Amino acid sequence: MNWMNIADQDEKHFLKMVTEYNEKSSSQYRMLATAFYNRDWMEEVLQRHGLWAQLEAYTFLGGHSYAERQVLAFGYEASYMDCPIVALKVTVKTGIGKPLGHRDFLGALLGLGIKRETIGDIISTDFGAYVIVEREIGDFIAVHLTGIGRYQKIIIEPIPFEAMMIPKLETKTITGTVPSLRVDAIFALAFGVSRSEVVKLIDQERGKVNGMAVKSSQLMKVGDTGTLRGYGKMRVAELKGYTKKDRMHLIIEKYI
Repeated sequence: MNWMNIADQDEKHFLKMVTEYNEKSSSQYRMLATAFYNRDWMEEVLQRHGLWAQLEAYTFLGGHSYAERQVLAFGYEASYMDCPIVALKVTVKTGIGKPLGHRDFLGALLGLGIKRETIGDIISTDFGAYVIVEREIGDFIAVHLTGIGRYQKIIIEPIPFEAMMIPKLETKTITGTVPSLRVDAIFALAFGVSRSEVVKLIDQERGKVNGMAVKSSQLMKVGDTGTLRGYGKMRVAELKGYTKKDRMHLIIEKYI
């Protein structure tokens, strides 16, 4: 692969890592895993640069079925080796205080000097949160994370992934027609805003498709996921056909 042709530094770094780990895992018979990335973004980058066919024994790991942030592990076999990631149950005694959210937990973790790429999904719960992290920093967090914001009564314990009680993602089905599969047209239908507003938000870098920044004129396809900051996440579920005026009839799943 000609690395000089890849302008995006994040993509270049990820692809170099994947190429190196794929080769070393096979030749040295050991497990190697990337940092945490958006799963959709990883798949898009690998597809865009034609690297899928070169990968051998690989597994995406995120801790639960709907994990947005995952690692890509090479040579991992659950039957005889430790998983490279771990789940932490963080219980916080807030009394009658305001419930804590994703931002509170992420801020507390980053405040320990931990890099963002070592942290996977953070799932807020009524007792606190489940936090997925790289295994090697799990013990560090358990010792050094002594408070979330102004709340100091917390308990941290590693738990099996299957012990996490994570509700199934719910979606709302949206149907309608669009003149094309352009991002601005599909986002306008999915999020109930005008195309001009979508264009403005995307120009502010608030929109992504498959985890990657996009332009309003970019085309989407069935299976693609899209996010618009402040409006949510959606997936193009099905193209049902065309109207008499050649508009496309889409079925969209919006996450709620």
